[in-house]
Amino acid sequence: MKFTKKNKIELGDTQVPDLFILNYMNTLENVDVKVYLYILFLEKMGTEIDVETLAKKLNLSAQEVSFSIERLQTEELIIKNSSGYSIVDLKDVEINKSYIPKVEPKRSKVQTEKERKRIAAATAINESYFQGIMSLGWYTDISTMFENYSFSEEVMIALFHYCQERKALNKKYVHAVAESWYKGGVKTFEELEEFLENYDNIVKIKQKISKALRLNRNFTKYEEQYIDTWIKDFGYDFTVIEEALKRTVSKPNPTLNYVNGILSNWHKKGLKTKEDIEKEEKSKETNLNNYSKTTNTAKTKYQSYEQREYADLESFYDNM
Repeated sequence: MKFTKKNKIELGDTQVPDLFILNYMNTLENVDVKVYLYILFLEKMGTEIDVETLAKKLNLSAQEVSFSIERLQTEELIIKNSSGYSIVDLKDVEINKSYIPKVEPKRSKVQTEKERKRIAAATAINESYFQGIMSLGWYTDISTMFENYSFSEEVMIALFHYCQERKALNKKYVHAVAESWYKGGVKTFEELEEFLENYDNIVKIKQKISKALRLNRNFTKYEEQYIDTWIKDFGYDFTVIEEALKRTVSKPNPTLNYVNGILSNWHKKGLKTKEDIEKEEKSKETNLNNYSKTTNTAKTKYQSYEQREYADLESFYDNM
């Protein structure tokens, strides 16, 4: 009999599918694991071997090997064909389970095309970022992210590229970035480009704020929320934020809470630009000056009022 497999092999290594270790090895008989591993070794070269020879190689009886081969067929780990046996590609089987639903008569062409594109995206990610050995868990995660976030195929591929560029291609980081993009309204590649541009702008503003306040630490979670509010909700750029920062000069230990109070007050007044703030300041200064002049004028009139003199108070009371 001959064991064959169409996948490309690398001489000197016998690859064991992770799926076999996770889902099959703990339930198979010891002899079945032994036979399966040796079959994987043989299929690399397309080697032909009979049951008796295989039994001798493994120090087993021919009957044990025959029974083991039958059990491996039952578990759908190998398939009998006209020339012998073929090793089942477990990864391919699981990909199809995850991405190719059961054929339904009413399934639309649009849905079928969407599934085809998603499978192609997962395959591209496997080849580009996992050297063709991406685990089943990643396929499941990709499928889930497609469903939960409605990312386009280009965005999904960009997600893995983004994480790899930051040397953080692990599930925790990938999911955190995906969640951030989703909350940012990202679905298409165009939306992603806009989101990343805005994100880079926010990062630069945060760096400028940290430098202005001479902070030798990272922002806290609540400080990050303040800054995000100023930029996203209030629509302020750094020129406006800088005006607020300038008002902390007299403070010995300026805080973002203090700056937030200033910016929140400006936002309530509808002040959107540096020019708006300058006009407001000039208006307040003018009103203050006018008030000061009015007060001084009233005081001057009072001080210049000509008081009557009562020189002869005794005669005044005598006449009463």
